[in-house]
Amino acid sequence: MTDPDDNRGNLMRFATVGVEFILTFALPMVGGLLLDFRLGTIPGFTLLGGAAGFALGLYRLIRQARTNRGGDGDGQDAGGH
Repeated sequence: MTDPDDNRGNLMRFATVGVEFILTFALPMVGGLLLDFRLGTIPGFTLLGGAAGFALGLYRLIRQARTNRGGDGDGQDAGGH
C-alpha cells in the first residue's frame, strides 16, 4: 500500500514543474505580444517570444527530470567528462 504523504509530495512536485513550464513559456510570449503592440509588428515578436519560451521551458523540464532521476542535471557523466 502506498503512503498518502508520498503521493501528495509527488503531486506537488509535478504541479510545481507544470506551473514553472507554463510561466517560462508564457512570460516571453506575453513580452513579445506587448512589444508587437508597441511596434505594430504583430505576430513577429509574439511568435519569437513563444518559441524562445517553449525552448527554455523544455530545457528546464528536461533538467528537472534528470535531477529527479538521480543525475546532477548538468549532462556530464560520473567521470566529469
